[in-house]
Amino acid sequence: MNLNKEQREQLEQMGYMLIPPQLAAINLEMDELEFLTELKTVGSEVQKAYYSGYIRELVETRQAIVKAAHNGSNPAQVELLRLINRMQNAIDHA
Repeated sequence: MNLNKEQREQLEQMGYMLIPPQLAAINLEMDELEFLTELKTVGSEVQKAYYSGYIRELVETRQAIVKAAHNGSNPAQVELLRLINRMQNAIDHA
């Protein structure tokens, strides 16, 4: 599936805004099944664009959690510990 520059930018923005993939496909007027297949295809344009936005949002959110935790927010500290534990499990099982 070839995306033009505008579609790549829109798809990245939808990933950033946490729009579910199915709705992103509908919004871009693409075949939903083909889109979802491309999303699961390593290195595809669809995967790169969507996850680029999604990961950017994830990074910004986690930065905010870390900052809030360091500033003494108890809920943020609990969330940070949960994220640390999840990361440790991922590292142990890699």
